[in-house]
Amino acid sequence: MTPRQRRFVEEYLVDLNAARAVRRAGYSKRSAGVQGYRMLRNKVIAAAIAKAKAERALRTGITADRVVIELAKVAFGDPRRLLSWGSGGVVLRDSDALTEAEAALVSEVVETRTATGGTRRVKLHCKMTALTALARHLGLFTTGGEKAGDGPTDGGGDNDQSTDAADARERLARRIAGLAARVRPDETAQ
Repeated sequence: MTPRQRRFVEEYLVDLNAARAVRRAGYSKRSAGVQGYRMLRNKVIAAAIAKAKAERALRTGITADRVVIELAKVAFGDPRRLLSWGSGGVVLRDSDALTEAEAALVSEVVETRTATGGTRRVKLHCKMTALTALARHLGLFTTGGEKAGDGPTDGGGDNDQSTDAADARERLARRIAGLAARVRPDETAQ
């Protein structure tokens, strides 16, 4: 590998954007998109990127499983375990009393204090974003954004598409059950 190709690998790992990595590595800005595509298709460069990603995953402890578990915490978390609401207002649980899975739901907490009182705002991570990311990870969407198995003949007929969709739903249900079991706090411990 040339020094500039090594630099491309280093730059690519910054943001996983080939065109930007090509420009930062000193290649022509005008052909950055094409050159980036070529670089990623180069077997030596692709192997170097894969090796560097694997080394980084070991160093940081960030794995695909860990990411999926965090997404599952958000996707399947129940906000009623963090707060309750009703005619008496909103009541927040103490942050010290939250489990790791419950705390993972929280994106932001803002408190404003004034002479006459104040306000608290708790923002949760978006469940739909997490569910969509999990669905993509599990292969439930095709490249066109449609769910696997969607089509003019899907809907219970005897065809391969409906069977494939049913198999995909069954695999998803098993995977979700496994993830949920790992994410949910032991109900009997509380």
